[in-house]
Amino acid sequence: MTQAGHEEQSGKRHRKQRSQPPLLEWISAAVGLLLTLTVLGALAWEGLMGPNGAPPAVEATVSRITPVQAGYVVEVELHNRSSATAAAVEIEGELTKSDGTATTSTATVDYVPGESTRNAGLFFKDDPRRHRLEVRALGFAEP
Repeated sequence: MTQAGHEEQSGKRHRKQRSQPPLLEWISAAVGLLLTLTVLGALAWEGLMGPNGAPPAVEATVSRITPVQAGYVVEVELHNRSSATAAAVEIEGELTKSDGTATTSTATVDYVPGESTRNAGLFFKDDPRRHRLEVRALGFAEP
């Protein structure tokens, strides 16, 4: 075989190898397609089945009362039972003594995502375990 014939045959072999992608390339392409379709499907699902205009549903409960140097800290858990996000959530604790006098403490939590829990603290001078304590969420803003 001549030199030119050998080069021509070698060139055909290289073209055949380049025309079919290797198996790893096919696998990578399939994984990329699968990830792309998954993300698009999740976005479409969230768009169709999102919060549906329901407002945040934030509940406040006392999780712990701790003595500190200046009095007591009432740790409050905020549970957002809705899928909607609440911002600037204002909470209030009211401590009512047996003589009817009441003391209030408030706090603002910047951000409470949907279906989540956040914590805050309220300060009181008197021991909340000896009096009636009520905690509640007062309001929120839309982010």
